[in-house]
Amino acid sequence: MFTMGGHGAKLIFFHVPCAWLASLAYIVGAIYAVRVLLSAGRSPDIQSDLDIKACTAMELGLVFAFLATVTGSIFSHNEWLTFWNWREPRMVSIFVILLIFAAYLVLRQAIDNPNRRARLAAAYALIAVVPGLFLIWVLPRMVATLHGDANQAVMGNNLGGMYRPVLRYLALPAFLGLFGWMFQLGVRAKRLAARHAVE
Repeated sequence: MFTMGGHGAKLIFFHVPCAWLASLAYIVGAIYAVRVLLSAGRSPDIQSDLDIKACTAMELGLVFAFLATVTGSIFSHNEWLTFWNWREPRMVSIFVILLIFAAYLVLRQAIDNPNRRARLAAAYALIAVVPGLFLIWVLPRMVATLHGDANQAVMGNNLGGMYRPVLRYLALPAFLGLFGWMFQLGVRAKRLAARHAVE
């Protein structure tokens, strides 16, 4: 039988930052999507660079949402003896978030024209951000969940021992640094690929 005992709680150091970074990626992607739409009529290079940044943020959102789902599923099995519960709003929400991120990337792959792709992907990102953030931040606070008052545990003083300081002052900053580093790498890789395609 799969069990981690008390060590399962340590997944919080990975699960919570991954969930937060998925939300951050959503917001960063939406900000760059607005800038893409506002850049219409300006230099194609500016619009292309903003589109690259929006796409990179959404790709990272998919990665971190997937990691949050996997670590959350393992934590769920350890705490509630089930890997998945379709009646748990947070689990269903993260599944829908994964679909939204994946649909963004599928949409991009379906359009060949770079300018049209940038505009349509940006419009989709802006439309999807509203239900996405609702599922992440509002719905779990409106209905009862297996998580109980998980937000108060993380943001308040309900985490015991060294969990709160390690999560706040080590894990979250480390994951933010990781997100920034991965974002820069993704942008640079896409710029090089775009330059190579032109040549």
